[in-house]
Formats: sequence, structure tokens, C-alpha cells
Amino acid sequence: MAVLGWWGLARQNSMGNDEVATRWAALLPLHQLFHLLSHLDAVHGLYYLVMHPWVAAGSSPALLRVPSVLAMMVAGALTVILARQLTGSVWAGLFAGLVMVLTPSISFYAQTARSYAMVLACVVGSTLMLLSALRAEAGSLASVRWRWAGYAALVALGAYLNELSLLVLAAHGSTVLLARYGQPVVKRWLAAAIGGTVLAFPVLLTSLIQHGAIGWIGYPGWPGIRLLLQDYFGATAVAAVLLAICIVAAALPPRAAWPQRLGGRPGSAALPWWRSTGVSLPSVAVPLLLVPAVILIVESYVLHPLFVDRYVLYGEAGAALLAGGGAYRIGCWLSEAASRRRGGAAGGWRALAVLPGLVLCAGLLVSQLGPQHQIRTPGSRHYDFGGPSRYIGANARKGDGILFFGTLYRKAELGYPADFGDTTDFAMAVSPLRAGDFRGSDKPFSLTGPLMLRYRRIWVYGLRPSLNIPPGPLHDESLELFRDYTLAGVHHYHDITVTLWVRR
Repeated sequence: MAVLGWWGLARQNSMGNDEVATRWAALLPLHQLFHLLSHLDAVHGLYYLVMHPWVAAGSSPALLRVPSVLAMMVAGALTVILARQLTGSVWAGLFAGLVMVLTPSISFYAQTARSYAMVLACVVGSTLMLLSALRAEAGSLASVRWRWAGYAALVALGAYLNELSLLVLAAHGSTVLLARYGQPVVKRWLAAAIGGTVLAFPVLLTSLIQHGAIGWIGYPGWPGIRLLLQDYFGATAVAAVLLAICIVAAALPPRAAWPQRLGGRPGSAALPWWRSTGVSLPSVAVPLLLVPAVILIVESYVLHPLFVDRYVLYGEAGAALLAGGGAYRIGCWLSEAASRRRGGAAGGWRALAVLPGLVLCAGLLVSQLGPQHQIRTPGSRHYDFGGPSRYIGANARKGDGILFFGTLYRKAELGYPADFGDTTDFAMAVSPLRAGDFRGSDKPFSLTGPLMLRYRRIWVYGLRPSLNIPPGPLHDESLELFRDYTLAGVHHYHDITVTLWVRR
């Protein structure tokens, strides 16, 4: 994960939409940051507070992404430990960790200055703590209480980084019920889950108050579902097939027991994992893979659309656990079959047990080199603010005006202020700092129109001016540009167009 995290981390110093918000918010003095959070993005407040001291070391795009790389390294390591504890095999743990970090979506969010890598680490950590608490149920009550308290704390921490991480509680509840440990254990898990949720109540309440910030989310469609499938099962058909084979192998009812079951009762080993007692790799990983994503999709159709694939990115941990365990299970079957066929000792064919896992990891690496490269390009994120901002910085003249065609594009000034030093944002009525958001607001055209004529050269950043723009401020400004200015240059970037207009 460290190697993949460092590869192409700078991404030509370009930042996407969310990363510009992270940089600007983290650089604000605390009183101004709290002013922003009182109006917008309070659900990201903890992440911004974590990043606030970090940017004291520098705020370049590469440095902003380092905490996400570190968090994803932790998530990968915890996945190895979790798979090792669920299967009893070091190799299954290693394969599960490698499957996770070789998935392009994991590199994507490891190299994104946002909280999603930290959320994934919290979810895997809380799952590991759940396992520890269930294992301790047979021990002293004091030890059990401390583990359930740690579980609740990790659940709450994940919620403060992204409240939809609380959906993992449904997956964990499924695991606890499948374990069949009895009512007292279920009650203790429920108390810990409720405790973690109560601790996260402030962020949940704020999320409801600021619900308008997610008005852009639409109903789940095939493009969004496909993106989620790529998050979980890789970015190529070859990767998806390899992972599917291993996942099915892990979820199949056993001919023999899994190498290790935590808390299983005598006689239950030969039963399918969904009917036997104790905790197994499938009883943890299958709910983690399916339950949060399914709940979010259904909720988005039935109630309010909330589905965005990255909000349940942590389901990838379930896919990685199953794939790593399944690859090792296939290897064990091959080793046993070869040993029986040759009539020799099983130890002579032990190397076959790791062969499928090695093939899986090599196949994932080679088949996804193209997507791995693509996610390290400026065009891989929504809105490439870096390229167009640098172009204006290199070509603007002192006294040029600039129009942001859409207040969203004013984020460019927040992310790359030095590139706009020679230009004047004459249409801005209220700055983002004063407004407590990332956009600010524009003057009406009755004020902007006369101001335009004071500038010989005007840069337009965002949408391209057109006579076909519907009536409104951008329509009026477009008419003014076509009437009194000549188009002198057009440059296209990912989701952004920059045009230069010169007064006739």
C-alpha cells in the first residue's frame, strides 16, 4: 500500500472538487473553520480538524494526500490481521490484504485528500474489535466490557468521519446473530452499538440540519452501481472473474470445517456457516460486503437518495477477506487432492496451498495496471482545477477580469490562489469566507454588466459562454461577451473550459 500510495501521488499538482474544499478548510484559522462548519460540511468537521495541524507542514496536493495513504496502510494491515484471526492462516491473511491494496479504488481513495480511507480503517478496526469482544465473552466480564467499549468508540469515530459508516452496524449485527452465542451476547453488542450511535448523535443531528448539501445526489442508477461493483470486485473483467471464483469458494458450505472457527460448538463444524455456531470468515465478510451497500441502495429508492459508492467503500474489506480466504481454501483443496492422488504425505504438497493466492494477486496486479495508471491522472477526479488554474496563472495579465461561469468554479481560487493574483473576480458579491461556504455569491447582472466593460480582457472559467444558455445571469453575461468581446482562445480540461475574451 505504501508503494502504491507513493506512485503518482502528486498527480501533476491537480486537485479535484473535494480536495480543493479540504485544502481551503484545513488552512482556515479555527474560528473561520467553525464559521464554515456552522453553515456547511459539518459532517466533515472532524476530518478538517485532523487536517488543520497537518497543513502546517505544507499544503501541496501530495502532502494533503499523505494522511489518506497512511490510513489505507493501516486498513490493509488490519485486514491481514482480521483474515488471519478468522482463518488461522497467515497466507489467507496476506492474500486478503494484498487483494485489498491491489484494488484500484483503494489506491484512488488512498490518493484523495478526503476521509474515506480513514473511514475504511475505522470500519476494519471496529470489525476486529467486534471479533475480540466475541472471543472474550468466555473470559472475565471486566475484559469483555473494555472490548465492547473500544468497539463503541471505533464505531463513533467512523461516524464522525462519515455518518454512513454506521451502516456497518447492520453487518455486525448479522455476524453476531449468525454466531448464535445467545441472548446476553446479543444484548451486549446491541448496547455497544447504541452507545456508539449515541456518541455520534451530534454529527447525525448536524447532517439532518445541513441535508441541503447533499441535494445533488440522485437515485441509484446503473453507472453508480457499476462503480460500486468496480470498487469491490476490481476494474477489469479478468480481476472480477478471479475474485468471483475465490469469493464463491470462500462462501461454499464446507466439505470440512474452515481451518478456524471462533466459539463454535462441537458438531457444528460440518454445517454450512450460516447454520453453525461461532464466527467464521464468511459470517463476518459476507454481511460486510453486502448489507451496508444493499441498505443504502434500497434507502435511496424508498426514502431520500443518499447512495454514492464511496460512502460504502468499506464493503471492499468484505470482498478482500472472502477472496483471500477463498484463494487459500482452493489451495488447500489442491494440496489435499494431490496428496491423495500420489498417496503421499500432505506435507509434500503444502506449497500448492499458496499457489492459487499467488496467481490471484499476480493476476490482479497485471490485469489492472491500466486502471491503476488512469486513476493517477488529473482527469480521474471530478473537475481538474489544477490545469486550468495554472494556465490562467501563466497567461493572465495584470488588470484582467475573470468570470466564474457557475459559482462552483470559484473553488479554483480557493485551491490555487496564487494563479489568480493578476485577475479580478469582479462579479463576486459575497466571498466564500464571508458566506461560510465554498462558492460565495454573484452580483446581479445589473451590476456585473457595467463592470464587464471596464476590462479589456476577461477570462471565463467553468462553462463555455453560449447564446443557448437558459435565461438567467449566465445568459446575460454570455450575451454581453458575444456583443462587445471577441473570443481569443479556448482551452478544455476535465469538466472545465477556459475561454479568453478581448474587448472589440
